[in-house]
Amino acid sequence: MSITYREAKRILEKQEEARDVINSYRGMETLGKRLQLRNNKELILKLFEIEKDDSIIEVFTHLKALYDEQWGDAEATAPPSVPGEVEDVAASESQEQELQDSKSSAVAEVG
Repeated sequence: MSITYREAKRILEKQEEARDVINSYRGMETLGKRLQLRNNKELILKLFEIEKDDSIIEVFTHLKALYDEQWGDAEATAPPSVPGEVEDVAASESQEQELQDSKSSAVAEVG
């Protein structure tokens, strides 16, 4: 045998944990199809409708209508490094410029 008893027990525990996770998602995998929705994004919109949060529904509906092509591309996009935090591109560009300026002035002072 190539593994020990304890390693085998640990593997079996992980398998049970994985089985529980899969079973918890099993109904959700087909929920969109059962509701006759075209994709998971429409399922998300339906779920937000259940919550009756009009602002969220309005935002997602407008985004879907305005950016239909990007809406489809979003599934293929990697998740953000910090979920829920939107990076301000203009602010990050100005910070990069300030950093470069400070490096330039430091080099000029040394030289």
